[in-house]
Amino acid sequence: MNPLLLTGAAALGLGLLAVLVLLVPASGPRAMSPEERVASYVGPLAGVDATGPTGGERAGAMAQATGAAAQVLQGNRGLEQRIRRRLDAAGSRLKPAEWLLVQVGVFVAAGMVGLLLGAGNIPLFLVFLLLGVVVPWLVLGLRGSRRRKAFGAAVPDTLSLMSGALAAGLSLAQAAETVTREGVEPVAGEFRRALVETRLGMPLENALDGVAARFGSEDLHWAVMAIRIQREVGGNLAELLDTVAATMREREYVRRQVSALSAEGRLSAWVLGCLPVAFLLYLLVANRSYISPMFSDPRGWILLSVGVLLLGVGAFWMSRLVKVEV
Repeated sequence: MNPLLLTGAAALGLGLLAVLVLLVPASGPRAMSPEERVASYVGPLAGVDATGPTGGERAGAMAQATGAAAQVLQGNRGLEQRIRRRLDAAGSRLKPAEWLLVQVGVFVAAGMVGLLLGAGNIPLFLVFLLLGVVVPWLVLGLRGSRRRKAFGAAVPDTLSLMSGALAAGLSLAQAAETVTREGVEPVAGEFRRALVETRLGMPLENALDGVAARFGSEDLHWAVMAIRIQREVGGNLAELLDTVAATMREREYVRRQVSALSAEGRLSAWVLGCLPVAFLLYLLVANRSYISPMFSDPRGWILLSVGVLLLGVGAFWMSRLVKVEV
């Protein structure tokens, strides 16, 4: 049978399966997550859209698909929580069900692109399907990484702002509220979320610890630990936060020095890692007949597999080599 027909049938089957799964009518109202229940009383939290699918919003195929995707995620709470954590870290206002629809859409689109470019080449089609699965998560991870870096860079200034507010006679909660008004994003939004949690009975230290956990910020975690110790033994909290902020600035200075010294190694790693992929894409465009045996012959599949494995090992080794913990 013609490989092109087989590939087309596979793509069509995957697309129909996705449509059938996502367009099944939802049975009963959708259960709200704890974050959405909180937001329905106190307003939307940072990164949480609490507007569930109402009767008007569910009109149309997209709203129905979103509701069905939410039903699918209800059967896999672990996946839903993982998606929610990634979306929170990236600062996205998408709900997990909406992200699942985006993932399926990119997957089907990548399969169709692979079908058109590969002209029946099944390995190339599978490569595009793999890209359709990996690329959305990679983009989300990169957004989260940039947001974490921006948060980490703003922590010392945030602590200095809180220290000034405390020195002016404000309480710790009022100092945190000052950050929500005068701080920069994403710190201001996360402190706003922490204050919402304190209004529901959570201690401010625990709420700030939650912010540190969401961003993986050791600096903020240490600052919260210092606040807890000061609450127990007493002392000048404004001076303590100033000292912590100064220490963080010194660590950031050393971290940037190390980053500058290792920049050449990181650039070399990127060039060596991207060069084989770029050369392969060039050959596919400039001289497809020369490179096509790599995808049509089983020996070519073996060579490609070994090459990808060695490239992955080399990229991992170079990334560990240029990464210096400060």
